Amino acid sequence: MSSPQPVNTTYEPFSMEPEYVEANHGFVARQDLTGVKRFLDLACGTGSISELLLQQSPSAHLNGIDYDPVQVDLSAKHFTELGYTVRRGFELTDEVIAGKPVLVFGVGSADELPFPDGTFDSVTIGNAIHVLPDKERFLAAVARVLRPGGVFGFNSSFYAGTNPPGAAQHMYEWLKEASAYIERKNEKLRAEGRPPIKRVRGTRGPAFSNRWYSPQEWTEMLGRCGLRVHDSNERTVYLDERCLATVGAYGGLAEVVMSGYPVEEASEALQATAGISLRNMNIDRLPRNWLEMWATRE
Repeated sequence: MSSPQPVNTTYEPFSMEPEYVEANHGFVARQDLTGVKRFLDLACGTGSISELLLQQSPSAHLNGIDYDPVQVDLSAKHFTELGYTVRRGFELTDEVIAGKPVLVFGVGSADELPFPDGTFDSVTIGNAIHVLPDKERFLAAVARVLRPGGVFGFNSSFYAGTNPPGAAQHMYEWLKEASAYIERKNEKLRAEGRPPIKRVRGTRGPAFSNRWYSPQEWTEMLGRCGLRVHDSNERTVYLDERCLATVGAYGGLAEVVMSGYPVEEASEALQATAGISLRNMNIDRLPRNWLEMWATRE
């Protein structure tokens, strides 16, 4: 493996991986959005899904929200480079400048939406709905800001069904090898008379402590909030060594799955052992299922 990447606090590197791009493209392509006039993209991150939405309806206006100001900065920079006028905050605008709709990106929570009822034709949240603590509160907020007949879409790689046979075993192998990697570093440090890398337990809750819902449970929950599912799909995405190493470089994952270790050490260990974990299972790619759903506001 090449030298480990520095820890990244954003999802930007992984958002550019071909597997991730293809998964998001397939998700958005399942819904005809050509008539949409106003999009709301929640947990918009670096703007990868926002861009796909605008490709379907180039004249539409779009508001993007993310809780991380760094991600919002990345989205704003990306669309500015594409020739859009970008504003910050939660303004609703119909302006067009230089032939392109004005876009607005703001820092905020996905379940506290500062918009009037029935504002948007389409609301999306890409690979983030699973981290929200109160799913029904979120869905109720989405239903409120959607116009009747508007659509809501999400995808998620964390649901009941996300792990094909053998995938859970891979995570065990990966964490086992990453822990052994750190222990080898500790042995070297001790031999040199230097303090070892310490792991401080209890600094975070259990990894992936949020419940993972099945497609049927999501369908029922959406229905209770006035959102009728009209399209449901499970997409298998294959992650190779390079892709897994990029995931390992993301500090948000490293500090959860290897909680207690310094995030820089945890990330380095995950990157260094991504390939070993695959080879231990005699595979060169790890399958992971993504749930995709589109629903109509009744």
